[in-house]
Parts: sequence; structure tokens; C-alpha cells
Amino acid sequence: MEWNVYYENINSRKMMPYNVFNHYFFTIGCAKAAKKCMSKDEFAEEVKHELMYYFWSKCEWEILLVSWTRPEDESVRIKIDVYHQVMMNYDRFIDYLWSNRRELREMDTNEKL
Repeated sequence: MEWNVYYENINSRKMMPYNVFNHYFFTIGCAKAAKKCMSKDEFAEEVKHELMYYFWSKCEWEILLVSWTRPEDESVRIKIDVYHQVMMNYDRFIDYLWSNRRELREMDTNEKL
């Protein structure tokens, strides 16, 4: 599964795409929600909680959007995190997950790290 967002790689100091499903614990949370939830609405609510827990308002997942034409103007700067990037297309994100729930359910959510 793949759903890309932007984040800053602090080691290379570059903006890069990041697949949210590369975050192990978020993916396991989605798999547990797929196993537990019977309705799409209930599933969407559980996934939203997982997104908030792992990606909301955490500096390592935040980027700053700046105007290309007026970079000095601070009024056109927006701090945005992975949570908000996903929420901009949340209906499509949930449709994507819901259509792949069989793959999520097959994940081993009891695996120890």
C-alpha cells in the first residue's frame, strides 16, 4: 500500500515524499482497525485516531509551506503536518484503505519488534 506525503528528512535536510504506511505502528493500528470495525464509518474514525496519534502536531512530521513569489512575507507561510496532508483527501484515503482492508486484516498485528 502507498500514500505519499511530504516531510523533511532531517539527516539530508531535503524535502522528500514519504509513504505513511512505512510507519510500522501506524500501519499496525490501521490493520487492527480493519479487523475490529464492521462499518466504513467506524473504520474511518479509528484510522483518524491513529493518524492523530502518530502524525498530528509533532515537529518531526511538520513542514513549512512558503510562497514562491513572496518568501519574505510571513503571512503566506503555513505549517502543515502529515495528519493535515492526509486529511485534505481523507475521503479518498479511507476509500483506498477500505478497498484494501483484506490486505490489512492479513497483517500480523501480534508481531513483536
